[in-house]
Amino acid sequence: MACGMEASSVGAASRRHRRGARRVSAAAARRTFGGLLLAAGAAARCAWRGAGGLAYVPGNLQLALPARTAAIFGRRSGLLQLGSAGLVGASGVPLAWADAAQEFKSSWVAKEGTSFLTSFSEESYGAMRDDARRTPAFIKAIRERVSAQPGLTMLDIGTGPFALFALVAARAGAKKVYAIEANPEAVARARAFVEKATDIPPGTIEVIEGFTTALQLPEKVDLVCAEIIGAIASEENCIATIRDAQTRFLKEPNNPESYIPVGAQTFAAPVTYALHPVLAPPRFEKLKGMPLRLNCRDETLQLLAEPQMIEDIQFSSPSLPAPGAWKQNPWTFKVTSERLEANNKKYFNALVKEPMKEDEAAPIAKETAYSFSGIAFWPKLILNTAGTIVVESRGPNGEHQKSHWQTLMSLVTPIPVPIKAGDSIVLTEQVDLQRDILSPGKYDLNVKLLSA
Repeated sequence: MACGMEASSVGAASRRHRRGARRVSAAAARRTFGGLLLAAGAAARCAWRGAGGLAYVPGNLQLALPARTAAIFGRRSGLLQLGSAGLVGASGVPLAWADAAQEFKSSWVAKEGTSFLTSFSEESYGAMRDDARRTPAFIKAIRERVSAQPGLTMLDIGTGPFALFALVAARAGAKKVYAIEANPEAVARARAFVEKATDIPPGTIEVIEGFTTALQLPEKVDLVCAEIIGAIASEENCIATIRDAQTRFLKEPNNPESYIPVGAQTFAAPVTYALHPVLAPPRFEKLKGMPLRLNCRDETLQLLAEPQMIEDIQFSSPSLPAPGAWKQNPWTFKVTSERLEANNKKYFNALVKEPMKEDEAAPIAKETAYSFSGIAFWPKLILNTAGTIVVESRGPNGEHQKSHWQTLMSLVTPIPVPIKAGDSIVLTEQVDLQRDILSPGKYDLNVKLLSA
């Protein structure tokens, strides 16, 4: 892992690294605001390394993060400080909440959504396996589906090194499971796990190396199990994969019972980010539009409005989006006083625990809480047709919780923009979907801030 143990907030280059990134900072993050900043700072540091050519010394970032919690702006590090004009960088350039443009744009190519195919990390696979919200839900859904049709055939797309869902299906009574995995090392491990499974008939599970879009099966199957969902549901090219499965692999491609998950959704909300000032220019430009990936428990990020569903990918739909531009109607988020005050209280309480004097903490907390940084995204998976088995990476209202998925955050403005209750944030998203599953999609955001 390129950034070592501190990569927990941003993940590494691959899907397995990103989704199963180490969470060594989580305990500290829960204890102190300084820990939260340290965890979030790892995200920024890894992103900077990925961008290349950054003059910012990674070690300085780690040292600087607790400094913000002793007066948010670097009394110890000298990176940021409070001045009469507000936030001031080490160079003396004001970063304070100045008037900003009311329209913002952001775009990136989702390379991390496809790069997992060439990487392997047993620890990251283990984190997915051990995700207490994800794995038990999939096991329950598979068992229920197989018990309803004993002797069914299943295609497991992305079986991983443990062939976990393939083994669950076989033990539940599936007659045949084709377990597909593109990573050669994961294939070897999966075959070893299957060979050790003496409680299923030999030949029930066939582990096949390759991409489903480049393979042929000897028969069509009753069920496709495909946990190929990214922080934005579409970013791992699940739509192209499922469109192909509909055409070539399924007996009943338009039957929702033919899929686990039945569908995947992406939720989004405007957010404030306590570390945003650390990423102010010139560092902001160094990110080149690439979003940050944060631990879902990272409370440096707070929602400003109720989340909304912006992607709803129903795997059985005969009208899944085709390759090319996928643009939907804009979403309008209303900034609420309840969210602003709750965020203010969280930031204030965290700062005084550092400890910081209340009269120092109060303006810092409010300034942070009442500012807009960007848009956050996270996935939700619906595993059965009744909608009773779901996997949520964040809570129903965007609450922080443990997950191996991460929250993807696009910073759409170089510095935090002040907001107030009643303001509206209008998001338009366009995705350029690819036909080739190895070609990453491109995401374009247009964000308008409308003052109440």
